[in-house]
Amino acid sequence: MSELPSPPVTPFPPAARAEVVTALRAAGCVFAEDEAELILAAARTPRELTALVRRRASGLPLEQVLGWAGFHGLRIAVEPGVFVPRRRTELLVDEAVAQAPHARLVVDLCCGSGAVGAALADALGPVELHAADIDPVAVR
Repeated sequence: MSELPSPPVTPFPPAARAEVVTALRAAGCVFAEDEAELILAAARTPRELTALVRRRASGLPLEQVLGWAGFHGLRIAVEPGVFVPRRRTELLVDEAVAQAPHARLVVDLCCGSGAVGAALADALGPVELHAADIDPVAVR
């Protein structure tokens, strides 16, 4: 978990962005321009860029292609087999903070990526956080 940084300047030529956008549009990605920026920022080499675009074009969720998802202002690690945290779940975090703003114990059962527990810990300050999931992929 980390704060969401500004996207770094890409080491790729401007033409690469257009090629990535075209490939993503052809695959049906609705937000091709935004996704292209994130993929270009994540890729370190032309070979890695090609692999990331292919994975996304094959239908893999963008968050799994990147290895992270933005959630409640945090960057949460996501890998195949782990449910991608959704923006609408941020409402749960907001409501929990509103209902128990001075909580010092957070229990996140069936935590998946741990996004809810991490966001609560971030919003509440120092807490004792217990997160558990039956799937070992989720709790790495």
